[in-house]
Amino acid sequence: MNKMQLNKFRMYDAVNLVLDTHSEKVGTEGDLYEASQLLKTGQTVINRNRQVQEADSSGLTEHKGELRSELMGMILLFEAGVKAYATATKNPELKKMANYPVSKLKTVADKVLFDIGTLIHGMALPLKNDLGKYFIGEAEFLKMEQLLAEYELAIPRRRFSLNISKVSTDNIDGVFKAQDKLLRTHIDALVQPFQFSHPDFFNAYKNARKIVDYSGKGKVSPVAAVVTPV
Repeated sequence: MNKMQLNKFRMYDAVNLVLDTHSEKVGTEGDLYEASQLLKTGQTVINRNRQVQEADSSGLTEHKGELRSELMGMILLFEAGVKAYATATKNPELKKMANYPVSKLKTVADKVLFDIGTLIHGMALPLKNDLGKYFIGEAEFLKMEQLLAEYELAIPRRRFSLNISKVSTDNIDGVFKAQDKLLRTHIDALVQPFQFSHPDFFNAYKNARKIVDYSGKGKVSPVAAVVTPV
């Protein structure tokens, strides 16, 4: 949520508190009661989507970063082994193919790094029995395969997390609009008559409808911060 939405959210909570405190005026049926329940439902929806929106995806980013570093290290190890084998067997074509400078690995996109890892693993696989002397044995092949599998999964997981956040942001925007409309066109009007019969309730509601700018400056915007019931 942005700052304005957060301030509105607090206003909704304040309105709900007033309506709950004066439950005998709101009643347990009728238009005002039903509208107050809709307002509470909107708050519940905002809270649920807010939790998804604000979910910390940094853990995914950190995990993917660690996998990327490990995968780069294994690519360089396999590259060195394949190039050494190509040199020993006088195979310049293979040596040329297995050439991925560290400067390139550091800058390529995640999907490209995965593709490079897959390619170098594919080059090394037929040479498995000959690469032991270059420090690439069964454990290294297994590690490379595990890293490639984990890294491939880590890429869409991060994207999926961001997509969820975007969807939740859209959901929250829609609910805020609905909450504002509900207050402006229904609850404000339904509470208006209480200014004559129950002024304490009406004044408490009117104060609750103020949108306070919690910017840390301790001030309220004189124009946008107060919504007067109609």
